Order: sequence, then C-alpha cells, then structure tokens
Amino acid sequence: MENCAPSLWRRRIFRTLVFLIGTLVPVCNLSVAAPKSQDPHAALVELAGRLVDQESRLIMARAAVFRAAEFKPQSDTTPSQAERAYARRHPDSPARSQAIDSPFESRESELRDHADIRSALQELRHVERELANVRSQYLTLVEQSLNVLGEEETSRLVRLGLLVKATVNDKKEWISQEFSDPVLLNFDDHTGFAQIFDGRTLEGWDGDPAIWHVMNGAIVGTVTWEHPISNGYIVYHGTTARDFDLKLEIKVKGSAGSGIQYRSVVGLPFSWTVPGIEPTDPRWLMTGPQADFWPLFSIFNGQVYSENTPLRILAWRGQVVNSARGRKPQLIADIGNRVELGNSVRLDGWNQYEIVARGCTLIHIINGQLMSVEIDDDPASSNNAAGLIGIELEGMPPSTVAVRNIWLRKLL
Repeated sequence: MENCAPSLWRRRIFRTLVFLIGTLVPVCNLSVAAPKSQDPHAALVELAGRLVDQESRLIMARAAVFRAAEFKPQSDTTPSQAERAYARRHPDSPARSQAIDSPFESRESELRDHADIRSALQELRHVERELANVRSQYLTLVEQSLNVLGEEETSRLVRLGLLVKATVNDKKEWISQEFSDPVLLNFDDHTGFAQIFDGRTLEGWDGDPAIWHVMNGAIVGTVTWEHPISNGYIVYHGTTARDFDLKLEIKVKGSAGSGIQYRSVVGLPFSWTVPGIEPTDPRWLMTGPQADFWPLFSIFNGQVYSENTPLRILAWRGQVVNSARGRKPQLIADIGNRVELGNSVRLDGWNQYEIVARGCTLIHIINGQLMSVEIDDDPASSNNAAGLIGIELEGMPPSTVAVRNIWLRKLL
C-alpha cells in the first residue's frame, strides 16, 4: 500500500488532463478564414490553444509538487502528505474533502524547508500566474469578438462557463464570467449622471459675482489685484449628496489654488483670515471635504482635505488613510510616490477629476490615476454627512480657475 498514493494521483492527473483537453479543445474549432491579424477567430484559436497548453503545464507543475512532498501514508485510510498539501493550497478541489489533521499542521514547516519542494512550489506559482494572464487575454478577446461569433460558438462558451448574460449600460450583453479584465472607464460616459452646469448660465449656482462668471462653456473664477480674496467659493444649491460619483474637468492659470467641495455646508465663519483682506461672506464660504487641486504646489493635487475644520489634510496624495474618533489617523497603504503621481496632472491644460464617495470612503482620481483615499470610521464626522457641492478659488492674483462638464450621479 505504500506506493498506492503516487499511482492514484497519476491516474487522477491523467483523467483531469483528458477532461480539460476534452472541454477546451472544442473552443479551438472556431473557423479560421483570414490571417490572425485580421480575423478574431484566428486569435481566439491561438489563445485557446495556449490555454490548453497552460492548463497542461499547471497539471504537471502540481504533480511535481506532489512528488516532492510525498511521504509514506500513516495508514490505509490516512491521506498522504501530498494530498493534504494540495488540499490546503486548493480548498475548492475534491481533495479538500479529506480531513487535514494536526499532524500535518506541525509538518508543513518541515515540508517548506526542503529545497526541491520550494522549487516545485515556485514553479507552480509561476505557472498559475501565466495561466491567469492567458485566461484574461482570451476572455477579453471573447468579449470583443462576440459580434462575429455564431450562435453555436456562443452557446459552447456559455456551456463552458466562460460567458454569462449581464446588464451593461442598461442593456443585456454577454460578458466573460471570470478572469477577464474590467472594462476601462469611459470618462465621457454619463449614463445615470445628471449635468449640474448647463455650460451657459449659473442656474442653481451661487457665488460672489465679482469673482464668478461663465465663459466659453466653463464656470470661471478670477482673482485680481483690484479684488484680492482669501478664499472664494461658488456653491451648487440644486441638490445635496452623500454617496455619489462626480465628474468634471478643471484648469488653473496663474498661482491660484482650487478644489472641489462636497458633503459641505455654508454659513460658518472662516477659521482663519488674511490680514488686510475682507473675510469671505459666510453664505459663500464652504466647510467640509475637498478634492484639492493646486498646480503651483503640486504635492497637494488630489489629496483629501477638510476645508475650514481642524482636520485639515486627511489623506495626502499617494495615501490610503483610515481615521476614527479618539485616535491619530493611520496610513493603511501607499498608492505610489507622491512626487511621481504628480506627473499625471496637466499643469497648463484641462484635467479630468473624479470623486467617488461611498459611505465612509472618499476616493479622488485625476486623469484616470488614483490619487488618495480616506476612510473615516467616525459616523459623526463632518466627512460622512450629506452636503453641498462647490468650487473653490484662492491664491495670489492674477489667477483663474475654470471648471466645465460637471456631471453628478447621486446615489444617496
């Protein structure tokens, strides 16, 4: 009985290989009538073949792990060490039905100490990553080629579990079931959004008329030597929102700074003033979270800032931060180098800015690049209340900020 386990696993591996080839090879029978560069069928055939090859490599890599980790079974009814190792690493496999008892728990470190086992496991991880990459490429191409696939070919992919019906942009479409890359966000897709600036008037907006006006389809704020300001805001009173997606384009000229206020209120006095400059009228002064935009002081672009509160910078650019009442904010993770992330900002052109607010989580994205994330676990925090949306202008004159194409998808 000592040699039964390896033979059993070889039979199982052979049967699995036959099954996988039997299910995947039909996908390879898509007709080929044109060069690969022109015919999506040819590309699908090529990738389907790579899938079969990679699945075979995966089976062989797992078999190598079994051979390297195989130990003499303790009894006729006790799973081998290899079976237990496989069950632990692949909880969804049939081998998982075999109990993993405490003796193996104590021997796992011993298994990992062997050079041949470590080598086999490294190869297995490499093959698994490669398989995931091929699956992703294949399923992405399947999605892109659905318009040229026949009904029989589509049905075969459904039977294999590679396609499923789903609602995409309010329409029923076939999408890949798993291992497929997400669809790239189209910033200009406004499905479910409402335009809160019509491009012609300031209807619904309220700000100091000496600062704010409409020009060339944008809301423009201007600070001059004749009319210096400490902070100026224009407020959208058409709705309040807590959970939402907000898209807009923003551009700054001169030394001005700006930001997009959200979940904010008006009417509170400013926490500090600039000597010699008249304080901002409270009806045009916003308090609450802000998506910062300061091209001149570029490290601030994209950060999460709390305007007119003691909280100030909640999450610097490049950070994921968790806050809670009664303790100092904690850095959960780095998104990237703070300086390098600034390369995503166009200093003299239009920038696509997106704000995602869900519950206690605030996300800032500029030109498709994630800049900062704040998670505030204090339910009573000003960051977590529904509020107004607005635009800020501050800085040395002469400077301007322009914002256009403002779209809001309000969820709560």
